[in-house]
Amino acid sequence: MESNISGQNNWLLAHYLPVSLFSLRMSCSTNKGGKTLFVPTPYSFKLAMVDAAFRMGDEGLAGKVFDLIKAKDIRFKPPKHLTVQNTFIKIKQEDREDASGVYNPTIAYREFCFFKGQLTIAIDASGLETEAKELLWRVLAHINYLGKRGSFWQFMKWEEAATLPDGFTVPDTVKEFRIDGYGVIQQLDDIGETDSKDIFDRINTYSDKPIVLGKHRVITYTFLPYKVKQSSKEYTYYEGKG
Repeated sequence: MESNISGQNNWLLAHYLPVSLFSLRMSCSTNKGGKTLFVPTPYSFKLAMVDAAFRMGDEGLAGKVFDLIKAKDIRFKPPKHLTVQNTFIKIKQEDREDASGVYNPTIAYREFCFFKGQLTIAIDASGLETEAKELLWRVLAHINYLGKRGSFWQFMKWEEAATLPDGFTVPDTVKEFRIDGYGVIQQLDDIGETDSKDIFDRINTYSDKPIVLGKHRVITYTFLPYKVKQSSKEYTYYEGKG
């Protein structure tokens, strides 16, 4: 696809369509009580971009992409229609009283999001050169799932915007905005201490360096553009700005 990047706009917008149900457990949830977020988190999306960069190239490319996005503001405009299904599933859980590491079957609560509409993800592009933007576009096109594995999305298109359109998530660090239509608050995580020299090693699952919550991974209360329209014991239906 021919690039139309001008280098003067402040937001990169990537559009995705849902292919399957979405699920991403809240950071505070337990293994048996898995309430879901309604959007990816900035942390999970940045790691999805790093994963895509690895699949496109190697660790060098992944590190370059991570340096470009680690400190950037990322917002989400979720699909207009959302139905959250409540269900119980069978899982395997390690028996803590058995030293042999036996896993026993048990029941866990889970939520799954059924979307109708398009997910738009906005990345703050301030300070990025044209070459850097073009690299991010290529990476965004390689992302095919967000959240729990199996939560598939189809990349549709990209565009630029001088200002952020209405209907995107708003972190509580933004002091002034119109709260009309924002009826849900969730805790979304992001990368902290972005100036740390070893932060790239810490996001590595195979590294010995841990991610410390509140230091390398920070939680932000975030307003989502959804309002409850209908609910029962099996589901809750939300409607957004679209």
